[in-house]
Amino acid sequence: MSTPVEKSRRWQRAGRTQSNQTVEEKGATASASSISPTHLTQQGPSGVSGGGYPGEPKPPGDGLRQNRRQGPGAGKGPQVSLTSASYAAGVQTAFVQKYNADLERLQARSDLPEAARWVDSHCHLESILQRSWRGGGKPQVTDNEPHVGLREHVSLWPIGLDACVCNCVFRRPSKPGFPSEWMWLETSLHYFEADDDLGRKLWFTIGIHPHDAANWNATAEQTARQLSAHPKCVGIGECGLDFFKHDQSEVHGQLAAFRAQAQLAVELDKALVVHARLTSREMEELFLIEFRKLVPSHHRVHIHCYSDSLQHALTLCDGWPNLRIGFTGAITFQDKRKGLGKGVQHLKELVCGLPLERLLIETDGPYMCPEPFRGQTAHPGHVHRVAECIAEWHGQPLGVVMDATRRSTHVVYRI
Repeated sequence: MSTPVEKSRRWQRAGRTQSNQTVEEKGATASASSISPTHLTQQGPSGVSGGGYPGEPKPPGDGLRQNRRQGPGAGKGPQVSLTSASYAAGVQTAFVQKYNADLERLQARSDLPEAARWVDSHCHLESILQRSWRGGGKPQVTDNEPHVGLREHVSLWPIGLDACVCNCVFRRPSKPGFPSEWMWLETSLHYFEADDDLGRKLWFTIGIHPHDAANWNATAEQTARQLSAHPKCVGIGECGLDFFKHDQSEVHGQLAAFRAQAQLAVELDKALVVHARLTSREMEELFLIEFRKLVPSHHRVHIHCYSDSLQHALTLCDGWPNLRIGFTGAITFQDKRKGLGKGVQHLKELVCGLPLERLLIETDGPYMCPEPFRGQTAHPGHVHRVAECIAEWHGQPLGVVMDATRRSTHVVYRI
């Protein structure tokens, strides 16, 4: 069976890429060590001000500062206006320097071989780049973080970060005035298709998140089928059940969307990306009943951002040998809360209780940015922090963790 990489190359040779594939951003791409925050905030792909995409609305604001009171995540504190563009640029310079210093620290680790490679197995590029997540309007994001386009963003990744798997799972917009993840994907496919360093680092999944389960219908399934035929599509989802933020009265709608997407993943032989926040043993049992009906034991599965019980995780690993469990920057937090799925101690028990070869590293960016960047926009360039925490807890060299999780990414996504 051909791998996604081989399919992608055939796709290129056959000339099936979109006509806008050849569109390039104007100007040279800055390196992580010499990047100018002022330049990054003022220019995005194709020279579009504010880092916007062709055909997409520009983010509000003048490029150096945004209206921090707009939309979700704007914060509740007093609104502070920056009076000096030079001051804003200085703040962003300091932030970029902190990020670059972390990458230099990573590369200097004696337990990270030069040949080490790793992948962010789960992120949301639309929300990362457009700041459409619930924290995207907070001053610590709008003031500190240079606003960049996709090509510039990928240029900031550390050496060794092979790729990311971008999940596109919302038909509804994350924030009013911005395209949904599905719309963003359709207008950005040429970046994924490009036969260059950028395109080779980008893969995607398509599906409907439990938060958006009401938008799964015949039209959604048809669109998902069409996009899943793309050679850079490596999975269906994330889909599943979430009872942390949703009342259990919504179980039937979530189950219907999950069943349909799981069946689609099996039919198309695509990895199934599962979002499961089950909150109780009863819900774990409900999930297992459905999962056993829907997913053959040999199927490839990514249980993303895991926080349920250790016993549930072990049951999944025992029943599905090609299933892997993903952990995010949340494992770096120092919360002391107790209870199912709460606090660092529970997450440490999960990570240490599972074999290293069954783990995946992910950011779920823009959410749960790992320490010491907590509260900022998480992105693939932070995923090494997750691996470092796993290495510490498992008592293994970082290179061993990178190798194990890289191999597991290949098992699940064939990349």
